[in-house]
Amino acid sequence: MNKHVQIQTGMQFPDDIVFKGYAAPVRIEGHVHDLEVIGRIPLELEGMYIRNSADHTYPPLHGKDIFLNGDGMVHMVRIQNGHADLTMRYVRTRKFEIEREARRALFGAYRNRFTDLPEVKDEDNNTANTSIMWHHGKLYALKESGRPYELDPNDLSTRGESDFGGQLKSKTFTAHPKYDPITGECVAFAYNCEGVASDEIEVYNIDKEGQFTRTERFKAPYCSMVHDFLVSRNFVAFAFGPMICDWERVKRGEPYWHWDSKRTSHLCVIPRDKGVAGISWFKVPKLAMQTHTFNAWEDGGRLILDQFVTESGWLSQFPDIHDPHAHELPPYGERWIVDMSSQSETIEIRRFINHIGEMPVIDPRYAMRKTRHFWFGTTNPALGPMLPFGPKGPPFTCLGHFDEETGKIDFFYAGPDAAPEEPYFVPRSANAEEGDGWLLSMVGRRAENRTDLVILNARNLSAGPVAILKFPCRVHEGFHGIWIPAEDLGADRH
Repeated sequence: MNKHVQIQTGMQFPDDIVFKGYAAPVRIEGHVHDLEVIGRIPLELEGMYIRNSADHTYPPLHGKDIFLNGDGMVHMVRIQNGHADLTMRYVRTRKFEIEREARRALFGAYRNRFTDLPEVKDEDNNTANTSIMWHHGKLYALKESGRPYELDPNDLSTRGESDFGGQLKSKTFTAHPKYDPITGECVAFAYNCEGVASDEIEVYNIDKEGQFTRTERFKAPYCSMVHDFLVSRNFVAFAFGPMICDWERVKRGEPYWHWDSKRTSHLCVIPRDKGVAGISWFKVPKLAMQTHTFNAWEDGGRLILDQFVTESGWLSQFPDIHDPHAHELPPYGERWIVDMSSQSETIEIRRFINHIGEMPVIDPRYAMRKTRHFWFGTTNPALGPMLPFGPKGPPFTCLGHFDEETGKIDFFYAGPDAAPEEPYFVPRSANAEEGDGWLLSMVGRRAENRTDLVILNARNLSAGPVAILKFPCRVHEGFHGIWIPAEDLGADRH
């Protein structure tokens, strides 16, 4: 740790982009019964929209911090009979509980134990702040640098850290598990499995009852950020971009991740039936970092991987080792194609969505097979100006719907000084055709310092919201969320 860095002990947050304006910590827990609704909530929408966010509880220990290091704050909107209730609650991680008792920050920089105070030297710094998992009738808050925390789906109270009854061997667990819509199986993974920088990846198969049916490890080309992955009917695929962790740099108090543009990007494909014994490796023909994924599917012997890819690292958060002034490049929708029926090591890369985007989503019922409809967060200067940069970079101004059959993109523009967040698709009914349903997204109303949840016709975004659920306050900008149908909520198995 840099001994010349001043340690914060008061309750004043720093005058920094991460802690002011619309990005400022909210820190409010509570419940709003019957949100104001503009329009009408579709009566078919019965269930829970729930998402995770990073909301700093205390000013950062060393004066500055990145937004990724905030404490897990979960926001739940429960929709019943055309009414909506809001619940907001922190995840009671070990880190949260220790700091709340001390009434100040004790843990230091993002994932860097060497910057923590001595009294928490051996404590877990998991913030459980990235995404939400619903599987085998249980609700979890996820952060890829730690184990899941189980939550009560009724009031979001924390039930505790989970190792799935002793089945989870790794000290970490992905924030992006994948679900097989046919079998109900969950495929998940962990990296930095022992809680320190490592080239090991652990892959899990979890059946619909929550039993681990397979746990295997393999080695990556180097220790890199593996935030997301892809699963098709018969394969699991990992893209490794050179957002690397050098443990010696971490020990010196430097950021946990750095971008190394002189390394090669790689892809590995694992058969779901054979596991890591059947692993295949491919060199990506360009410098690439997968941001988030749409879907993986198969066309005969070809494996198709649809994802957003950038040719730089996440430089707004983590520096380039070779060029500290390098600029972050935007992600585009790419389709990577590998022929699994041959011995070819070639990856064919096509840009299939020629528009900047992030936070991708498909109709989850169509996961692991070819899809027509794709939704994502984006901008469109023709509809409205860009918003000022925030701690995550340029905010979205729009949501986009790409119809691959027509080749057209339809946009929802959130309005002046408004920014939508990650969308989520909810089908109109279990047997509705692909893409027939609603798109849900939180929208930050900057000028009003307030948040809405908007409900859109998923195949006609430009028509505007079917309903707007108005929050009486701002909630912190979030990362990833899910929808849980009402009929599934009765399956809480605690």
